[in-house]
Amino acid sequence: MTVLTIRSHKRYATRQNVRLKAGPSKPIEGLLIELSAEGVRISNLRGVNFDIAQEVTVRIGDADYHGKIRWSHDGIAGVRLDRALHCHEIAGRLEQGRAAAAEPMRLAS
Repeated sequence: MTVLTIRSHKRYATRQNVRLKAGPSKPIEGLLIELSAEGVRISNLRGVNFDIAQEVTVRIGDADYHGKIRWSHDGIAGVRLDRALHCHEIAGRLEQGRAAAAEPMRLAS
């Protein structure tokens, strides 16, 4: 059976490193895997527990975005942003992710 899910905002797949900071603790490295006008989905958060509605700051590139944890399980968390992103902000973040993915990998010597 097919389930139709209606979302209020288009979601964009991306892949870029981010830092997630909750309260006075030090930032946690994660991987931004989805971006929309009002939220983000971050993976690679193993071993970290978040509470629903916990206030966090997500650093994407050189910008900080404040929001609250909507859900969290199995090393993945959804964050609803306090302020909706404008189209040009979304486009800039997606372009930043594409540029990072296009850079050649550097091997440790």
